[in-house]
Parts: sequence; C-alpha cells; structure tokens
Amino acid sequence: MEKYDVVVVGAGPGGSTAARTAASRGLKTVFFERGRKPGEKNSSGCGLGQRWWRDFPEIMEKLPALPSYRKVEMVVINIVDENNRLRMRSGTTGSDLCANRWPNGMEGASLYRSDLDPFMAGLATQAGAELRASTLVTDVIKENGRVAGVRTDKGDNVMANVVIAADGAMSTTARKAGMRNRWGTGCTLVPQLDFSCSESKLDDVIGNAEWVWFGPFYGAYQVNFRDGFHIGAGQWLRKDWDTRPVDMIKRVMEIPAFQAMARAVDAKPREYQAHLLPWMEKPARSYMDGMMLVGDAAGFPCPLEGEGIWHACISGRIAAEVAETAISKGDTSERVLSEYDRRWRASPLGLEHKFGREFVDLWDSSIFNPELMKRQIQLLLELSMINNPFSVLFDWGDAHMECLNQHLLHFLDIVPEFSEYGRQYLLPLAAGISPEVGDRIIASMRKRVPLLKYLPESATRRLAARLLKPLAPALR
Repeated sequence: MEKYDVVVVGAGPGGSTAARTAASRGLKTVFFERGRKPGEKNSSGCGLGQRWWRDFPEIMEKLPALPSYRKVEMVVINIVDENNRLRMRSGTTGSDLCANRWPNGMEGASLYRSDLDPFMAGLATQAGAELRASTLVTDVIKENGRVAGVRTDKGDNVMANVVIAADGAMSTTARKAGMRNRWGTGCTLVPQLDFSCSESKLDDVIGNAEWVWFGPFYGAYQVNFRDGFHIGAGQWLRKDWDTRPVDMIKRVMEIPAFQAMARAVDAKPREYQAHLLPWMEKPARSYMDGMMLVGDAAGFPCPLEGEGIWHACISGRIAAEVAETAISKGDTSERVLSEYDRRWRASPLGLEHKFGREFVDLWDSSIFNPELMKRQIQLLLELSMINNPFSVLFDWGDAHMECLNQHLLHFLDIVPEFSEYGRQYLLPLAAGISPEVGDRIIASMRKRVPLLKYLPESATRRLAARLLKPLAPALR
C-alpha cells in the first residue's frame, strides 16, 4: 500500500496548481487524471483575465507559446432585439485605471483547455509531483471517519495525510466522502459549439477580443482562440426549460450578425459538447477531516460571470499551503483544515462570493430570462443614447437638441417600468460600496453645497445616508 503526503484527485488547472504547490514545498505528492493526458476530455476553452498577471505571472509569460493562445484586451457586447436585429455593439478596453493597475493593463488570454491543462500539469511534474494518467479515482478510504486515501479503478489503495479533491462539478470524491450529494439546482448546463476558422481573418474581424451576445434568448459568450472560437450558453437546472440545450446555441446562430461574422472568418462547426458548471450563490462546504475541495468541486466559479479557472487555481494553491501546515503539525483534522475555509474567504476568491446571491438574482432576472430581456433591451438602448453624448450627434431625425429631449423623454417613460426591478436587483449591490468611496461622496457634497460646511460631519453623513439610502453602509 502506497503512502503520500498529499493525493490530488484531478489534473485540471486547480488540481495541477495544488500538486505543484505541494510538491514545491517538499511534500510527497501524486495527482490523478482519468484521461490519457490532462485536457484530453476538455476540448472547450477558457479566458484568463488580467488578475492572472498579479497571481500567476510566471504562467502568463509562457502562454503565448501554446498553439491556441490569443491575447485578449477587450470585450465586445452585442445587443440583439426580438427581431434578430443587431441594435448595439459596444466594447471596452478599460479606463486608465485598468491600463495602469499593473504593467500588463487589460491583457488577458484565451486558449483551449487541451493546451492549458497539460501545460499546467507539466509545471506540477517539474516541481516534483507524480502524475498518474488513465486512472479514475472511484472511492475514498476512511479511517475512523477521516479521509485517509483514495481507491482507483485499477484496485489500488493510495493513502495520504491529506486528499485534495479537484475532480470537477460532479466530484466523485466529495460524494463518496459524504460531504454532499449532487449539486441539483445550483448547477447550470452549458452547451457549447466549437468552430475552426482562419487565423488571419479572425485577426482582422475579431482581433484581441472576446464577444458576448445578449438578447431575448439565453445570453451567450464567444471565446476566441488563435484559429478557432466557441459559443456557449446555459441555464440553471432549477428552471423549467422550454428548449433543448442545443437549441440555445442554434438560436444564436440564427442572428444575421453572427452569421456575417462566421462567414467573414471562414468558420466551420467542428464539435458540440455540454458540461455542468456550478453557478452558486455561495460555495459548498470545502473541508472535512483529511480532505479539502477546490475549484468546481467546491462550487467556486464566480457567481457574476461563471469563470472558474482562476478560482480553481487560487483555491488549489491555498489548499496545498494549508495541507503543508497541517502535515507539519501532524494534525489533519477538520479543526486544523478549517484554516483553508478562513483563508479562501479572506482572499480575493472570497470577495468574489460576498455578493453571490445578488449577482445570481441579477442574471436570473436579465440575460437568463428571455421574456424580461425584450423590454430591458429598450432600456439599455435608450440609456446608451443619453449616456454617451456623442450618440445624439448621429441622430439626424430632428434638430440635435430636439433629439436629445426626445431621447430623455423616452428614457423617462421607460424607467418607471423598471423601478421595482432596480430596487430588487440593483440597489442591493450598493452595499458593496467601500467606506473610502463613501468618504469621497461626503467630501464632494460638502464642497459643492457650501451650507453643508457649517454642519457637523456626522450630520452631513446622516443627510447623505438619507438622500443616498442604498449607499448607507458606506456612509456611516
């Protein structure tokens, strides 16, 4: 019977990061992959945001050498109405704050998991971790209620001081350990269709961008790679679907603007797939005696946009660091491993989930609700006209000032319809406004309203809290 300090179940990005971190700290580590190689079953791709430069710069520096890599510096939002007309296309490369936050500005990356996963597994083996591919972990081994190892489909029992479960949304390890059953309504089913295309034409038409498609359908994302792209959609399993998963993709493919883009880059469909993604209001329980869960196994994907690779890697790194501490103490009990829960909650990963319920409720009542989106699109379009002062320059239906007044009146006509929506789904997010921002609001009010300077600051704060009730927590 074999014995390791750390056994990692899964060789995706989260599992490989956990194995790499553990091995680099001198722990005897093995990680298991059910496919013949990491990434074999993950033909889908992913987008890695700018924070990777902060947290994993050594990885970002090496990604351009991978075959499917495409640099990403902006996001393009396509708004389509119920008649399939493209009504708005807007993009962002970030403000100067984004450009100067760190040297690489808004630069991110997109690439296929079939490239990313073996690359990250290679970093783990270089650090000293042992990779066992073509091996499925089928059960956990318990001793006195504590997870003490795993059992494989080959009949091997592999013992460990700590098991780190990074085996995805369905996590056999978590279920066999009794931490949870299936996710049920907390999961989304995500259908995807992958396309091949011309690299040079994708450069010309798309450039360094990701695209999304919003309208009276299930919101879809388009991740663009070196010479291909995929589109994906989805919906929570708690919903009564009125369409098949594949029809969500077909709906986007019916949009003339999408068809024009596909023709321009010589796109050809090459693979359809569907996978489960935990899209949770809050993560699940993440530890027990002898075991910790990372990535999708713990329900860590972001509740705002569903991205989970960074979240898996951050949680994998924290789990391995906690494992080292626990092993050095000779105590891998639930009490000691609770440090994992404390640390991920205190990290940027925990901050992502602080407003999980509010984010999920917002999407549930917008891009994942086709009927509601029909009217919300009208609000978005009018808001875009009056929010950007240059838009009215190109409304030549009347004298320009008259056009501006007409747009303002139209906007005011629409707003009451969404007042309850705003109170229910948007105002709760105002609780996230920081005290620093609150102080700036107070200072601005005292500067712009001369009479306020004669009031005590505490009185000004009470007045501001009354006028700006949603921001009250930041103005106390």
